[in-house]
Amino acid sequence: MGLQTDSIPGMSRESRCALVVGSGISGIASALELARAGVDVYLIEKEAAIGGHSASFCCKATDICVRCSACVVSDKIREAAVHPRITVITSSTLRSVSGEAGAFRVQVAQEPRYVREDRCTGCGLCTEVCPAHPKAIYPPHSEATPLCYVLDEGLCLRLKGERCDMCLEACPTKAIDFNIEPEHRELEAGAIILATGFDVYDAGKKGSLGYGRYPNVVSGLDLEQMLNREGSLTLPADGTKPRRVAFVQCVGSRDEGHGYCSHVCCKYAMKLAGLIRHQSPDAQVTIFYIDLQTAGKGFARFYDEYRENVSFIRGVPVEILQDAAGGLEVKFEDISQGKVCRDIFDLVVLSVGMSPRKNAWHLAKILGVDLSQDGFFDAEGGFGSNETNVDGVLIAGACQGPKDIPDSIAHGIAAASRAIQVLRDSAGLRIAGQRGH
Repeated sequence: MGLQTDSIPGMSRESRCALVVGSGISGIASALELARAGVDVYLIEKEAAIGGHSASFCCKATDICVRCSACVVSDKIREAAVHPRITVITSSTLRSVSGEAGAFRVQVAQEPRYVREDRCTGCGLCTEVCPAHPKAIYPPHSEATPLCYVLDEGLCLRLKGERCDMCLEACPTKAIDFNIEPEHRELEAGAIILATGFDVYDAGKKGSLGYGRYPNVVSGLDLEQMLNREGSLTLPADGTKPRRVAFVQCVGSRDEGHGYCSHVCCKYAMKLAGLIRHQSPDAQVTIFYIDLQTAGKGFARFYDEYRENVSFIRGVPVEILQDAAGGLEVKFEDISQGKVCRDIFDLVVLSVGMSPRKNAWHLAKILGVDLSQDGFFDAEGGFGSNETNVDGVLIAGACQGPKDIPDSIAHGIAAASRAIQVLRDSAGLRIAGQRGH
């Protein structure tokens, strides 16, 4: 889909466009706000589908909506995917940026996915016949937009030099094409919004907690995806319903190397705990915590409601071991009692924190923007601001620091409003300059 060129009168072609880097919920919110204002948008995403982490979050509604905003994400993804002023470019990364506010030149590299979007119907026949373990061709996720399968170069037998045409032969629409080459584009934009999101902390780094060793120790994101995919909770090890579930807070937050609080973990743990209790009223759910971050409108009342059905223990587990029967023995210090205790659970959920993107430093170097001490993109006006140290380059969402979905949407909209002002200001300067000649 080509970009419009008559968006805002008086602007040069590059000034009429904005570039949004990252298609999580904040990037999508920015892109939609810009498009609704008549600005043409390039939405760049390094993954094969748009939506980011939040696209795989589950609805946490019980008898009532708990305002987790997961449904909002899916609605906005669909709107952005079909908006005539938004050009989505997936599997792409920034390689270089030159110019200035109102006249940026951006080099983008698009990696081949070896499956043509205009032909793939998502039938799954290619995955069924793929002999690789794990499968080399798959959808990005169940609700991926665009719904197009991806072929993994690192797993594909043919791309590793072996003889295999099984997916090629099985595809009824001839969507698989091993001759697709990487593509390099030069884009023009008057403003750039960084909305690259966050990385989920790798719970495997906390070796004593058993993640990666015991199948019934999962991360908060794993649980979100399980509930989103299955609709109800079962144990990964054997598919039975868990009777005793523990949440362990501050995994990858507020410790050495990650001294900041991720803010969202207490909220999502409590909402997930409430959903589990709603689906299985006999289940016992315990949340282990350092202290609860109950900031936010109405959250204190929300916490009081959950205390009736969920046990809260102040004390973080130091070790998790699996017993002979498959139960998980959790060793923890109960601060209120001043002693070390042990308890058995069927499922343990590690509430992992939000970390800066691993490639944040690379993007910071390309764009010349500063990073904060914690490794997130730094805001000139303090936390909540969209401004960076580079005029015309703005930030939105969790790439600036931990935010939940509503805050990420609000921050993305604010970044778009500031980008529109940058476009107008640069257009005014150009017109004034032309008159001066």
